Amino acid sequence: MDKHQVRRLECWRQTPETRIQSPQEAVALIEEVGMETLYPVSSEIPNLFSAYMGDPETKTDSEWDSPSGEVYTWRWYLGRQEAAFYTAIVRSRPTWVRWDLLPALLRLRGELRPLEELYEAGKLSRDAFRIGEALQAGGTALSTGELRRQAGFPMGKSERAAYLKAVEELDTRLLLAKVFSKNDEEMYHALVAQQYPQHVQAAEQMTRAQALEQFLLAYLPHAQYALPALLAKHLKLPEAELRAGLEHLTLRGCAAAIPLSEKDTRYVWNSD
Repeated sequence: MDKHQVRRLECWRQTPETRIQSPQEAVALIEEVGMETLYPVSSEIPNLFSAYMGDPETKTDSEWDSPSGEVYTWRWYLGRQEAAFYTAIVRSRPTWVRWDLLPALLRLRGELRPLEELYEAGKLSRDAFRIGEALQAGGTALSTGELRRQAGFPMGKSERAAYLKAVEELDTRLLLAKVFSKNDEEMYHALVAQQYPQHVQAAEQMTRAQALEQFLLAYLPHAQYALPALLAKHLKLPEAELRAGLEHLTLRGCAAAIPLSEKDTRYVWNSD
């Protein structure tokens, strides 16, 4: 393990000396690094479970009375505090995003066009559009049960599968946000455009290049380095675009390009 890898684990709190121990510290960590998944799903994005364990190698398990179960309950503290934006982003898994970084992620990964336009252009399935319409008509966050009812997905295995597929479609385009109720233990769903209009407006005013630079300037100081092919894959970003953004930071003196092979380069944060 080289010095950059060691420093990455320290910045991500994935060492015994730097580990976090509470949901309050999890909030501070998200604020510090900008983006965190709940569990380890990507070697290139930090996660709360590994930070809690102080070790990136510890595996999760399905027991409630375990560290995995403990971190799972943190969702409710973070969500009810509105500590960060929460939806499926990194490898389509639950991800927390710092609020000031959300416009950049929406611009890079989200779909900013209206639902009707997307559907008419063939970019949304009928089922996904039905869910979007239900949320749009209600104008507020809906529980899973209420959303299924209003969108016309009755109870049943096949209908549940169709509903989940449609939700995933909306999640992938960052059209859907997960909202935590302060009154019960249910997860609610809302349209990003209705729930966070100021962030969508800010995203619309950015170019992709500006959004990418903002993301990389938040990501690199704590990640210490970027592996473009892997990072682009896990974030579902065009690799060529990500490489161009990293090259731009290199020209500015914010990063240094270190060849790993004929085909790949590591971009290391320049802390000087």
